[in-house]
Amino acid sequence: MRKEVKIVKRGSPSVRIYRKKNPWEFIPFKSNLGYNNGGRKKFRNFASRFSTKEVEDILIAWVALSFAFAVVLYPISGKGFLLYFLASFIVLGAAFILHELMHKFVAQSYGYEAQFRMFPFFLILAVVMALLIGFVFALPGATIFEPDPQEPYTDPKGFTERYGKISLAGPLIDIVAGFIFLGLFFLLYMFIGTNANGPAAAFGYIVTGLGAFISFYLAAFNMLPLGSVSFVGLDGYKVWRWNRVYWAIFFILPVTITVLIYIGYIPILSVIGL
Repeated sequence: MRKEVKIVKRGSPSVRIYRKKNPWEFIPFKSNLGYNNGGRKKFRNFASRFSTKEVEDILIAWVALSFAFAVVLYPISGKGFLLYFLASFIVLGAAFILHELMHKFVAQSYGYEAQFRMFPFFLILAVVMALLIGFVFALPGATIFEPDPQEPYTDPKGFTERYGKISLAGPLIDIVAGFIFLGLFFLLYMFIGTNANGPAAAFGYIVTGLGAFISFYLAAFNMLPLGSVSFVGLDGYKVWRWNRVYWAIFFILPVTITVLIYIGYIPILSVIGL
């Protein structure tokens, strides 16, 4: 079995990719996390689930991604930029932070050590693309988990299912957050209408409207079935490998709602002035 496995080291700290000759079988993991071989991981409290490095990476990625979205939504030189940055920061606290936490907690429920790691290059790319072409390449990092290196080969079907469920957990919480923001937006729309009197109402519209749009956008983006043996891949790639029916449902749904918002059939962008 070991002859079928290649070990490739990349990055700093290094990421080891164990992969079989079959390009569908590969698993990334951080060698410095520590595989838990004693069943489910036990945590003393909520804080014990996180490392200092992980919290730092989450905060940096959160701020950078919020800035990138704010730049796309409003001119950086305008007086309202800070308002849109604050709104993006609040929205991404749900759409991005909860996304990564769901990956982490589902992985930990299987007894895997799991931590978020930012991708500095892609964070810089997201900000640069937002400034230059008005598009956010939303790949600020990933939640890396470490199973037994032999698990993909000794239990390939079970591992593919667990890997798929861990990957689906993030986009699924984005979809849930999107519907919550969308519901709050329409509640405001019912009681206030299109004329938002006062800064509080206007800010409420911006947060709920952006919350719906960004949450569904991130779910759709992450469910793209992109990946290869040389690239870890988006969540959609791993869900596709596991169950294509689930992939189709949770890809088509956020894509449809994102498009409906963008073309104005769901009147969010026009109401918040975008």
